[in-house]
Formats: sequence, C-alpha cells, structure tokens
Amino acid sequence: MAGFHPFKGIRATQDKMHLVASRSFLSYSDIELNDKLKGNPFTFLHVIQPTQNREVAEQIKFQEVRKNFDEFVDQGVLIQEERPSFYLYRQIKNGKSFLGWMGGIAVEDYRSGVIKIHEHTIEKRENLFAEYLAITGINAEPVLMFSSYTPNFKKWTQALQDRVALSDFTTTDKVRHTLWVINDVEELERIQEEFQKFDSVYIADGHHRSASSERLQRQHPEWEEAKYFLSYVIDQADLTIHPFHRMISDERMDDGIIDSFLNDNFIRVEEARDFPLKGEFGWRSASGTSHWKFKEEKGLDPEKLAHQVLGPLLEVQDFRKDKRIKYCEGPKGMAFIDENIAKQKIQSAFLLSSVTTEELCEVADQGGVMPPKSTYIEPKLRSGLVIYPINYGF
Repeated sequence: MAGFHPFKGIRATQDKMHLVASRSFLSYSDIELNDKLKGNPFTFLHVIQPTQNREVAEQIKFQEVRKNFDEFVDQGVLIQEERPSFYLYRQIKNGKSFLGWMGGIAVEDYRSGVIKIHEHTIEKRENLFAEYLAITGINAEPVLMFSSYTPNFKKWTQALQDRVALSDFTTTDKVRHTLWVINDVEELERIQEEFQKFDSVYIADGHHRSASSERLQRQHPEWEEAKYFLSYVIDQADLTIHPFHRMISDERMDDGIIDSFLNDNFIRVEEARDFPLKGEFGWRSASGTSHWKFKEEKGLDPEKLAHQVLGPLLEVQDFRKDKRIKYCEGPKGMAFIDENIAKQKIQSAFLLSSVTTEELCEVADQGGVMPPKSTYIEPKLRSGLVIYPINYGF
C-alpha cells in the first residue's frame, strides 16, 4: 500500500500563480530563458536558475537558489498554507484532460518496491540533487507517477472539479492549469485511505528526483518531511505516452544505402499509413515514408530498433553518446522531422509507435529497464506551482 502525506504547501499568492509557475528550465533555449527572466519578475526561473555561468560551483548555485527563494517569501510572492493539504491539479492540453493528486509520497515505499521504477539512475546525479534538496530545503518539481484508481475514487476525484478552484490559468503553450486545495480532515483521510489500496505506484518521469529524495532521507533521518517527497499521481488510464523518433545524420549513409539495408533485412509493409503499428518501424526521408516489420516480435520496439536496425546500420557503440542520432518527441510530429530534413540538419528519421502503459508496467514489475528515450510522457509538470518544504520554516 502507498503512503500519501498532506503538507502545508508553499505557493504563490492567488494573483501571481500564473506568473510564478514555470516549465523546467531545461526545456527552455538560452534565448527563451533570457526572455522569460527579463520579461517576468515573478517567474520561478529567477529562483531555480540564479546564474547561467557554468563555471560557478554547484553548491554556490544551490545557496543562491535558497537566497532567491527567501526573497520571494520576504516579498510576499510566496506564502504557505495554514493547514496540511492535498492538491488536485488538472492540465488540459489539446482537449486532453490530466487530473491527479499532488502530495508527499513515502520514501519507504520507494525502498520497499511499492513504487516501481523503469530506469537506472546515475549515482553522481543522485548525490548532486540530494545536496540541492538539503541546501535549498525545498522540492519544487513533483515526480510524475501513476497507479490504478478505484472506480469510486476516480468518480469522486472528477466530481471535485465542480468546486471553486484556487487558480485557473492558461500558459503561452496553450495548456490550461487548474488547482484546487483540499484540506478538509475527512477528505484528507479518504484520499490517504484510497492510496493505501494501491499495490503499486509507477514512476513515469522523475527517477533521479525519487532516488535523490531517498538518499536525502538516509542522510537526514531527523527531518520529518524528508520521509516523503513531492509527487503527482494520476490514474493509469489518463497517462499519455508518445514515442521518441530517431533522427540520423551520417555522411556515410545516403538514402540508397539505407534503402538497400532495409530491403535486405526486413519485410516492407505495403499498406499505406502515417505511423508504424506495434512490431513495425517507419523510415522517413525526403522521398517519403516506408514501413517495415521487425524480425522478432519479442521485446519493446525502441529496443528492437536499436539492436536490429540502428546498431548494425550505423555501427553504434553507445546510444547515449552517439551524436549521429537525435531524438524527436512524438508531439512535434512529422512537420518537425521534415523541416530538419529540408534544412539538411538530418538525413532521415526512423519512426516508432508508442510504448503502452501496460508495457511500461511489465518492465517495471519485472525489475527491468527501458531503453533510452523510449517514452515521451505527458503531462509535463510545472516548477514552483506547489512547493514541498523539506527543511524550510517560515
């Protein structure tokens, strides 16, 4: 069963929530980041990105984050809830609604295996983020998780949307964000009881943040709030998984060589379609798109593309480091790939279908690991919408 913890969240005042919450700073280009910092004095980017100087020691950056956060608090931009709360948060993007619960999930569930993972983490990054959490005293970006809601819990969760929201705004990327604060004692208990029914909770995005939170709790067992970490848990049926397509650029690989390799090793799918189905991959070049069947049915399609196609074709030694391969998240679509082909930034692209949530769960349940860039998962959560205080007191 999963332990879910209400907390006195730190958030922007109601009039500034739409200005404070931001995308992860990693999703911005340098130009976009500078524009945001210059044009919006309240964006949370001022807190989490105190400097773009890469030569500044990480510990100094973390201290600057804490200093900037303190300033937002002192200025009254950020306030703390008076009572422990859960947060019902909804995103609507392109007509698709994502609705789930934000709260603190138990570190012990991560250790015991109730929380299931599908990626390996890097110890150096774990240590770095654990240090970040310890110095700043806050966790401002929830881990995206999913599980299977009971029908009654899902129905009740959906009904809560009829209440007056704390905040409701649309960002420039045309995503609508709505937030409700739930702090009634009986309702808090109901939410916790429902989470205790979950046999498993799966991490969709945020493996390093989860592992770092577990490491932080071992380092600071005296911190009560470190027993939990900020998470956003939605129903499995509402998660959206897009593929990552592989874009390649290799002077040795003209279209004729690739076409010959595919004809020699795979069976072409004659039926016309825009995207490949399960067990297939697509190849898109300036001359059009063709679809092919993988040799074997067993395994995930991204893994089969790596081992059956790209590995032998390009003689790839390390997919994480090979600069000939770039990745295109599915929502960008064929227009993005075609634009890069037309500008000769890439030669062609290999297309994949989406990994299903059932496939992701199967890998996690078996203790396996997904191949790199197997999934592009939505919703993408905001930084600074609700902040979890680990060792931060007003």
